[in-house]
Formats: sequence, structure tokens, C-alpha cells
Amino acid sequence: MSKPKGLFIAGTDTGVGKTYVAGGLAKAFRKSGVNVGVFKPFESGLKDGHADFRYLKEMAGVNDSDSEICPNQFDESLAPGVAAERAGKEVSWCDTTDCFESLATKHSFLIVEGAGGLYVPLADKKTNFDLIRECEFPVLLVARLGLGTINHTLLSLEALASRKIPCAGVVLNQTTPEKTLADENNPEVLKKMMSVPLLGIVPFKKDDNSADFMFLALSQKIREL
Repeated sequence: MSKPKGLFIAGTDTGVGKTYVAGGLAKAFRKSGVNVGVFKPFESGLKDGHADFRYLKEMAGVNDSDSEICPNQFDESLAPGVAAERAGKEVSWCDTTDCFESLATKHSFLIVEGAGGLYVPLADKKTNFDLIRECEFPVLLVARLGLGTINHTLLSLEALASRKIPCAGVVLNQTTPEKTLADENNPEVLKKMMSVPLLGIVPFKKDDNSADFMFLALSQKIREL
């Protein structure tokens, strides 16, 4: 089998907008005629009734099973490794990678979304870094636009670089309705300090048409990398 193609969506923290970016890109690839698949191998907080992996599935327009797209599902809003331990569940890393390999054979491009930040525990002594190495995809790092993102973004990029993990670039996501002074200034500061490109800035709650156009442009940049 030829080496699968895809992208790993990582975040500087939880709640930075990884799922929105991953879903928007999945929809853009699909609209462009790409046979795109999605993989969210670990998800916590399902007792609240919302499932990110189902959103990704809808945006990609795939018929893959829920258990294949998200083989490790936990009710409590905790790091997956912690949630698994509290639930008395043992995470099978082999089963997880089997799901990845199965999806990679079905689709010409696979979007993988991690859980939380890079160091979040997923299973026994496993973090998102281990998952990234299994996939062997370049990373797209999603970060908040606002105050604190300079430190979080640069530390995350340094952690990736120290492990020689390729990073395609950074996407900043506006998580609050109003732009602050930090929101206005952070992109230019990061451009000067990062060794990877700033690929896009996602405004707060764009309408569907504008969002589709933005993610189409972002997907094109990614395909050209």
C-alpha cells in the first residue's frame, strides 16, 4: 500500500477550535472532489450529548462507522487517558491504529484531529505526539487568536520541532465575539517569531458562505505545500 496522505490537526490547548477547522477543511476537500476521510481517535465529554466526531463525519460526508472514526469514546470531560482510567477502560493502541489504517485505505486524504493539546495523555504513556508519529502526517497547529497565544503557540511549535515533526503551519481562531488589542496584534507578532507560515485567521462565527470560501482557500494552500 502506498503511503497515505493527510493532515493532523493539533491544538495549543483544548477549546481552540480544532474541530471547526478540521470540519471546515473536510468539507472544502469534499467540495473540491477529494475523497476525504476523518479520524477523531479519542474524544471525551460525550455525556454532554455533543460529539465532535459526528460533526466531522457530517462535514466530510462519509459513511464510515462511528466506532471506526472514533474508536475511543468517553463520557467525562477529561483527558482521554484519565477518562479511560476512571471508567475502567483499557485503551487498545493496536485497535486505534487499525482504525487509522482502515480509513487511510478508503480515502485518498485523511484528516486526523487530536484531543486537546500536544501533551494530553491518551493511553498508558501515550500522548498526541505518539499519535502523530503513527499517522506520519504533517501537523496543522490551531491556536487561539487572543491573549496568551504567543506563548502557547511558540511552545507548541518548539515541542514539535524538537521531535522533528513537520508542521505545515498555524491557523489562528477568534474565540470571542469582539476583537481585543491582543487579537489585532498577535498575528503580526507571531509571523515574525514563527519558523512556519501563518496559513489563516478564522473570524468568530462566520456565516456559512464566507466560511466555505475561507476554508476552500485554506485547503488550497495545504494542497500546495
